[in-house]
Amino acid sequence: MQSYYQASRNFEIDQPALNGDHEADVCIIGGGYTGLSSALYLANEGVKVLLIESNKIASGASGANGGQVSGGMRRDQFYLEKALGFQKAKALWSIGEEAKYHAKDLIDKYQIQCDYKKGIAHPNHKQKYCEESKRYVDHMINKYDYKDMVYLSDNEMREVTGSDTYCGGSYDEGEAHCHPLNYALGIAKAALSAGANIFESTAAIRYKIHNNYVRVKTQNGSIKAERLILACNGYLENLEKRLTSKILPMNNYIVATKPLDDDIVKKINPRDIAFADSRFVINYFRLSADKRLLFGGGENYSKNLSKNIVPIVTKPLEKIYPFLKGVKIDYAWGGKLAITMNRLPFFTTLHNDKVISAQGYSGQGVALASYSGKIVSEKITGDGETFDIMSSIPRQSFPGGRFLRNPSMKIGMLYYSLLDRI
Repeated sequence: MQSYYQASRNFEIDQPALNGDHEADVCIIGGGYTGLSSALYLANEGVKVLLIESNKIASGASGANGGQVSGGMRRDQFYLEKALGFQKAKALWSIGEEAKYHAKDLIDKYQIQCDYKKGIAHPNHKQKYCEESKRYVDHMINKYDYKDMVYLSDNEMREVTGSDTYCGGSYDEGEAHCHPLNYALGIAKAALSAGANIFESTAAIRYKIHNNYVRVKTQNGSIKAERLILACNGYLENLEKRLTSKILPMNNYIVATKPLDDDIVKKINPRDIAFADSRFVINYFRLSADKRLLFGGGENYSKNLSKNIVPIVTKPLEKIYPFLKGVKIDYAWGGKLAITMNRLPFFTTLHNDKVISAQGYSGQGVALASYSGKIVSEKITGDGETFDIMSSIPRQSFPGGRFLRNPSMKIGMLYYSLLDRI
């Protein structure tokens, strides 16, 4: 089934497949947010860039996600301070905030029409989480001088969500949501205008390091470049086996209902904001520009996306909104993102900086992945200070390495899913 985003995209990028042998200063593998943004910034610096995408531009998670433009990192500041210390946690918070504002800057600069709107609420599905939410809001105000976040009481949260299943939680007016595919296509259009070369339907089969260059082999050609950027995220597979134990592909699913009546819209989302709840297997939802409920929920670690998406996602949807039981679903789709053990991005360099990798956004990639393109480009053309901060985040391998990580994560997901229900 086609995704709602594909059906409502502003335009389509249509680039040829790569044939023959080519040369570039930098070759980028992956046509999602990170790759496209890297191409844009490098091309703007006069770097000869060649990007290859195995499918269509933004055909992976970049064009299929929940569209939430979140600040900070995937893990909150309580976790980061405990794990990394206050100064490192604050540095990562600043990078996450820069990523959030950077997304809006790109939208404004390149006039990207992507239904950008302010506000994300984080409702708690258990009462016991509410005290921590209050402490977190106070902490962010007092320690980070962050004034865009407020605590919502049980009644206030139930009013903004239209659901009696939620307790209190936080609301962040500094965060936002958008049409993620139109956002990605807007970046791609800007990159092409800046002079980047983009080839679709061109998978990288392997790459090899030579003394002073990198050679990337594709089915019908090759690219010789001084540097290589790996921006594959959930689609890396075995292209670089030294990274596969650190990141794990995960399938996530979304449905779009039929356009809803105004009275239902006013009930379930009177502020027209986005939501991401407190479950480990997170539910996230918002309204589309034409008043559909876009609802994401359910995930798995299978190699292929499920062919039975509707029942996977409508089960939590109907639990939160029982009065929408049986609502017509017009679109259902999935995307493959990449998570890390600590849910923090995984940035690294290989082969004496000839290969640069930025991946593992763990479901928080709209702002962070598109900002990563700027970070990666600065690693190549500037001092790379921000990249070095990101690459210093501790790296953890999944239990069992790349061969047993999927079974171990399936067991872990079942455990946390059970906790969500208790």
